[in-house]
Amino acid sequence: MYFENRKNLYEEMPDNLRGKLIKRNGVIDFMDFTPSCLSLVAVVSYKIKQIFEHLNVSKDEYVFKKISIKDYAEEFYLLFIPIIPDTEFVYPKCIFKDMFDNGNIKTFNNRTEYYNDPNDYCLKKVVLKDTYRDYDLLYPQGGGFFFSERIVNAMQRENIVGYNLVKGGYFYEEIDFV
Repeated sequence: MYFENRKNLYEEMPDNLRGKLIKRNGVIDFMDFTPSCLSLVAVVSYKIKQIFEHLNVSKDEYVFKKISIKDYAEEFYLLFIPIIPDTEFVYPKCIFKDMFDNGNIKTFNNRTEYYNDPNDYCLKKVVLKDTYRDYDLLYPQGGGFFFSERIVNAMQRENIVGYNLVKGGYFYEEIDFV
C-alpha cells in the first residue's frame, strides 16, 4: 500500500499536527518519535530545514510537515524520506545477515530468491542502481536511512544535536551504487 499511495500519504496529511515530548526535559534538533510511520525518520528543528534548503537538497528526496510541540514556540517538522522500493536493489551485490544466526551472511541472485528464503534477514550492504548515486537522502526498504556526507558535514558545522552516526556494530549498514 505504501508504494502505491506514497504521494497521497504526504499530501493528504493534515497541516495542523500537534505533539508533545515524552520523557525529555527539552527539545533538540533531531528527535525520535512515536508511533512509528513508514518513511518518517525524525522530528527535526527549523535548523535542519534551513540546512536542506541551503544545500538545495532535491525536494523529491524528502518531505517536511510542520508540527507544533506542546509548550514550545520553536518550529519543528516531521521529516519523511520516501522509501526506495527493494525492486531497485541490485540483489546479487547486496549483503544480508540472518537476524537470528550471528554469523550467517548471505547474498541472493534476485528479489524472488530473497522472499522465498525461509529465514529473516537484515540488510548489511545495500546496492542501488547508479541513478541514486547523487542523492543526499536515501531510505532503502528494509534498511536504515542515509544522509550524504555534505548533509552530515553541515549538521556538524551547525552543531545539530540529537543524531548519531553509526560507524560499526549490529546496526551498521553500507550503501553502494552500480
